[in-house]
Amino acid sequence: MRYMGSKGRYAKHIVPILMAEHEDTQWHIEPFVGGGNLFSNVLASKKWGNDTAKYAVALLEGLSNGYKPPENVTEDYYREVKENPESFNPAEVGFLAYCCSYAGKEWGGFARGNGSNGQARNFASEQVRNLEKQRKGLIGARFTNMSYLKMNIPTGSTVYCDPPYENTTGYKGGFNHTEFWSWCNSLVDKGCKVLVSEYTAPDDWSCVWSKSVTNSLTKDTGSKVGVEKLFTKV
Repeated sequence: MRYMGSKGRYAKHIVPILMAEHEDTQWHIEPFVGGGNLFSNVLASKKWGNDTAKYAVALLEGLSNGYKPPENVTEDYYREVKENPESFNPAEVGFLAYCCSYAGKEWGGFARGNGSNGQARNFASEQVRNLEKQRKGLIGARFTNMSYLKMNIPTGSTVYCDPPYENTTGYKGGFNHTEFWSWCNSLVDKGCKVLVSEYTAPDDWSCVWSKSVTNSLTKDTGSKVGVEKLFTKV
């Protein structure tokens, strides 16, 4: 799923770390599931994806239940759905909001551009193919749309967090990083395995994986270089 900040391209590195010593009876939980690109690569019997992004969750849940997105989307239709989202299937709203938008940013502008042959790209069709590959890893999972703080996470779960990064692009309503790390500590105390993607972490959290990356932002701000890291508390 086209989604700003997606960790799908790092799945082959991160998923094995998440699944190390993971038992089939344990839950794999992602409180910030986003576009589900890493989530769909996790092979676990009990999976729970949550996010405050209503329409991203709606698309993931819709895909898990058989929703088929349109392969052709006009800019007029994109604008119509953006202006009246409540009048459309929530899964379809999610498809247009992310998969048909620039860089996967929610309603970040209608995605357009030319392919290597010089002809206009059909982003909707490209994303339909990508979503079909992703669908299998979503079937049977639980999806919710709430604050991570309201989740009742079972003891012993494997919890992967990809929260809004500190000192980066703003988060709707703000994001309390101190509160987040305190919550993570509480999960560790109840026997959960917690891993967090971030650039930095408290001193008592250890980096178990890192990679230098270039992240695309917006049409106006371009891109920036950073070091993706995965932290856990041992």
